[in-house]
Amino acid sequence: MQIDVYDPEMCCSTGVCGPSPDPELIRVNTLLNRLRTEGHTVNRYMLSRNPLAFSSNRDVYKALLDKGVKALPIVCVDGRVVGAGAYPADEHLIGAGSVAALQPGCG
Repeated sequence: MQIDVYDPEMCCSTGVCGPSPDPELIRVNTLLNRLRTEGHTVNRYMLSRNPLAFSSNRDVYKALLDKGVKALPIVCVDGRVVGAGAYPADEHLIGAGSVAALQPGCG
């Protein structure tokens, strides 16, 4: 499985830094690390650091044009959008059965 995360701007690549990191970012980072250790490919992008990743993906680019940065984060699994505007729940990123029911796009 390939997971592509188009993050909003954060202080570091994961957002899990500083004296009081957001618990949601801790959850997402823990999940993505788990998926990596299980052999899945995980890519994370930030607009200021990876602008080409945002502009070269037509679904991400369109979401940014339509909603601006409020569209972020956008999470894609195997080319399908599984979350936009918020990180998806763990179960949407775990197991091939859940991925089949998600909305198309992200390519």
